[in-house]
Amino acid sequence: MNTKDRILQAALALYNQEGIRSVTTRHIATAMGISPGNLHYHFKHTEDIIQALFGQLTASYDQIVQDIAQHSIQTIEELHQYIDSSFHLIETYRFIFINFVELASWIPSIREAYQQLISKREKEFSHLFNNLAHNGVFRTDISSTLQNRLVRQLFLISDFWISANELTDQLRGEEALAVYREDVLSIFVPYLN
Repeated sequence: MNTKDRILQAALALYNQEGIRSVTTRHIATAMGISPGNLHYHFKHTEDIIQALFGQLTASYDQIVQDIAQHSIQTIEELHQYIDSSFHLIETYRFIFINFVELASWIPSIREAYQQLISKREKEFSHLFNNLAHNGVFRTDISSTLQNRLVRQLFLISDFWISANELTDQLRGEEALAVYREDVLSIFVPYLN
């Protein structure tokens, strides 16, 4: 693994453990056993590290969505697999989701990338919902307006579930996954056959 990737790996672990306000580039360099100058050679500012981690998150999420598109979901059990993959990604990048609004305000490129991502996901999820209807999992009478509302609800739950969990239940591991899965699935109940 090259130094840049090691920096991102160390930063991700520290941000998840300590939070974005507690971790500086010096902390990351110290944790890695490298000089701050070496870290700054690869990333000039903390924002650059966070942007790179956000880029990793979106690339990983793109891969999940691409996998769904290639392997059309036909059952609720297959939908569980997607939800579980989504949860594990959220857990991996938990500091982003816990501090999402603050990061988007602090780093405008994250806000812009998120807005573009929402637009892209609306199309992808609309296609997914049409496939679920075609395969008899979803009702076929769901309007495009209602599909867009469903996508919005999914984003609200997916992107902010972990923040709500941190403030309330503070669940971890399999228990957190089970509750997340049920919360996401509950959105689909009115649309199932």
